[in-house]
Amino acid sequence: MLSAGEPLRSVERLNWSQGRGPKGKDKMSVVVAANLVSLRLQTQLKKTTAALGTVYERLGSGLRINSGADDPAGLALADKLRSQSKIFAVAIRNANDGLSFTTSADSGLAEITSLLQRMSELASQGANSLYSLTQRSALQTEFAALGSEINRIAEVSQFNGLGTLKNSSNQVIQVGLSSDASSRIEIRSVSASLGELGIGSGNTLTYSLTGTSIDAAMSASRLAITALAAAVDEVALQRGTIGAASERLRAAVNTLSVMRENALAAESQVRDADIAEDVAKLTRLQVLSKSQVALMAQANQEPALALKLLGSN
Repeated sequence: MLSAGEPLRSVERLNWSQGRGPKGKDKMSVVVAANLVSLRLQTQLKKTTAALGTVYERLGSGLRINSGADDPAGLALADKLRSQSKIFAVAIRNANDGLSFTTSADSGLAEITSLLQRMSELASQGANSLYSLTQRSALQTEFAALGSEINRIAEVSQFNGLGTLKNSSNQVIQVGLSSDASSRIEIRSVSASLGELGIGSGNTLTYSLTGTSIDAAMSASRLAITALAAAVDEVALQRGTIGAASERLRAAVNTLSVMRENALAAESQVRDADIAEDVAKLTRLQVLSKSQVALMAQANQEPALALKLLGSN
């Protein structure tokens, strides 16, 4: 340090004239036209304020990506995953509708099986020679009534206006993302009307347990037994067809549920904000913002030194 009134040496005078203090250390010039320190602090404060705005937006929405500017590639991926998850949700509903269709058909077939079994019991009774013609007429009354009921069940078994056991057609269930065959499940049509089961013609039961004589009635009953056994086998085969489609649809629902869950989880990883990380950023940026504002206030006071220098002269 120079003592009061001690003249500066030539080297020190040169350093001061070049904007450098003693021993070559930088010194800050006192200027009025441009406060460079304040300008730099303003730039940093703008950046900090913008970063704070981004953090506030993320914490307010819970999302890391709120616009395409945040992460263009991430936004495209997240939107694709969201679209897939929504399609999976619709596919699950489609499969469940298919299950409702198969359940309706299977319930009707189960009841028809019970009726056919009862008709087989009556036919077996009718094949017994111990019953009189009068008693056989009682068997025939119940036998015909059960046949009419089978036809009625086939008529009324419907789902959303579609016949499930009569005048039915193959149903196609969309259970995937694309339009190709791997995204579809087909439910084959089944039919359980009297004609389809081979025990009637149209709505009319063609078999009987009566006849002009006991021998004729027994013969008719034996024919009915054979036809009814074939009808029971046919219904069992159709129930197997419906059951296979039903199990496939259940498996599809389980698979689609997992795929939808995975798509939602993947979207969350890409789109959602990390709250803990953003809270830490918020704290840091708030402290930084306050310090920058305080420093800017100090920097804005630097030009006042020039007034003191002018006043000293």
